[in-house]
Amino acid sequence: MKKLALIFFSLLTFSSFAQNAYVYKNKASILFDKGDFTKAATNLTLALKINPKDEKALGNRALCYEKLQKFDLALKDNLELLKYNQSGETLGSIGYDYLWLDKYEDARKYLNQAIELLPEKVVYRYNLALTYQYEENYDEAIIYFDEALVISPKHRPSLISKTRCLVKSKLFEKASAVVDSFFADHRFDVEMIILRGDLKKQKGKIEDALSDYNRALVILPEDTEVLNKALKCLFELGYHDEEIELRKREIELLLKSDWSKEAKALSFALLGFAQEAALYYEDALQSYNESLKLDPTGGEGRIYYIRSILKAKLKDFEGACIDLAKTKEIDPGKDEEYDQFFIDDAEFEEFVDYCMPNP
Repeated sequence: MKKLALIFFSLLTFSSFAQNAYVYKNKASILFDKGDFTKAATNLTLALKINPKDEKALGNRALCYEKLQKFDLALKDNLELLKYNQSGETLGSIGYDYLWLDKYEDARKYLNQAIELLPEKVVYRYNLALTYQYEENYDEAIIYFDEALVISPKHRPSLISKTRCLVKSKLFEKASAVVDSFFADHRFDVEMIILRGDLKKQKGKIEDALSDYNRALVILPEDTEVLNKALKCLFELGYHDEEIELRKREIELLLKSDWSKEAKALSFALLGFAQEAALYYEDALQSYNESLKLDPTGGEGRIYYIRSILKAKLKDFEGACIDLAKTKEIDPGKDEEYDQFFIDDAEFEEFVDYCMPNP
């Protein structure tokens, strides 16, 4: 009777553990769907304490870690899962983790195994292509993007990445053909719009490129890379008022970000250039001042020199002379070169007499 009671008790205990594990996994699933990947992973950890060989819990926790971009932890779980589950999905996940850990040879090893087991799974060929793209082996990357596109001709990530590789390889006509075909199918993707803008700019179609970058900015208003592309177009086109407004928008974003002081200083300086080109001299002076507050080196003295020119235009000869001296202090050995700019321009004759009495 006592032995029977012990067996019964052990069965109850096992059932309780199983129920607890189910509760943790179920809670993790709800949290995952809500996007709370950290708490989901925590609950899966509790489930794995009850059953360390729970394949579903291991795989799902790895997925949580991938969502959190903790690829080292995801890899650890997926390698553990591989002991019990040698499926293509597990191999593909390991390859994916190695990819984002920049271990491209290891990634290729597992992705190729995944492809052997699941040859129609387009994402494995896509990830395989990325391992070559990130190594800047664009020819090899294009081969595998093409393989992915044989399986799924409209696989958007492969089309976008292939186009990037073609651009990097300077195969602009082929890249344009991919982009044109994409839009001919009445499809839409902001990355493709940006790439189309890049290709138009490369062909010298600056207005058309600007139009694409502006379209992209409607969707990605805080993308500083696209902002910069648009700003370069505005500068080349001489649209200084538009450049000024967009540059102010960039500065607003940079000041709220963790970008370096040097990057913020450069943006203020570029705003000053645009304001000066538009003849807003006082505004330009203020922008140069802000730039130098952020970066007192003045970009190796260049901003002091630009400000000295502006101050000379504004007849602030003392301030201009001080800035010119600061430029020479920061960037020694070019005194004659710096002076010659003023000497050669009749506009600065008074300044030359004031600051360089014996040129």
